[in-house]
Amino acid sequence: MRPNLLVGVVSVLIGATYTAQAFMLPKAMVGNPWAPLYFPIGLGLLMIALGTLLIVLEVRKAVKGVDDYKRPKFTASSIKLIAGTSAACVTYALIFEDLGFIPSSFLFLGSLLSMINGLKAWKINGVITLGFTFGAWFTFVKIFQINLP
Repeated sequence: MRPNLLVGVVSVLIGATYTAQAFMLPKAMVGNPWAPLYFPIGLGLLMIALGTLLIVLEVRKAVKGVDDYKRPKFTASSIKLIAGTSAACVTYALIFEDLGFIPSSFLFLGSLLSMINGLKAWKINGVITLGFTFGAWFTFVKIFQINLP
């Protein structure tokens, strides 16, 4: 199976599940009851549409006999990066409520950048981590007036 075809199928399945779950979200008590559902439903439908497009494009290539894909070669370093990123995401999800946005985001981004750039690039990693964390906080809290945990 072509790798992009598999990605398309998985995208359609995740999009369908996400859209179905979005319809189960509570409706607003004030104003338009469907307003809180528009974005999640739209996102799910977009995932379905893009996954379907990817499937169609890959099936066309397979029918024409185009063999232009390369199988990814996983090395020990790439597997280590995938595992580290997955662990950082799970840890971020677990500590977010307890620590709040700023400390948990700082730790999450710092760990990701350290895995990608290495510990020798600690200065640039720190600047990017601080800039993004406080930039996102400022955007949500000060501009959009959305309180973060």
